[in-house]
Amino acid sequence: MTTAFVTVLAVSTGVVVIVVAIAVVLLVLLVTASMRGRQKRGAKRRDAARRDLDEARERAGSAERDRDSTHEQTERRTDPDR
Repeated sequence: MTTAFVTVLAVSTGVVVIVVAIAVVLLVLLVTASMRGRQKRGAKRRDAARRDLDEARERAGSAERDRDSTHEQTERRTDPDR
């Protein structure tokens, strides 16, 4: 084999290796960015669910207080001893 052919083969092999390495790095960055986006969306969804749960608990507590208050008022009206 001639030296020129070996040199061309070595350079082309090096170029292919560099291109493949760049492609792998870009793929890893893309996957990492995608996973990070999913984490953020999941965190937002969990925060929204937590807020909804807190609001539901507040409404349930308010409904219980209203029920107890109404029950006490009803007892006062129907109980002649009071």
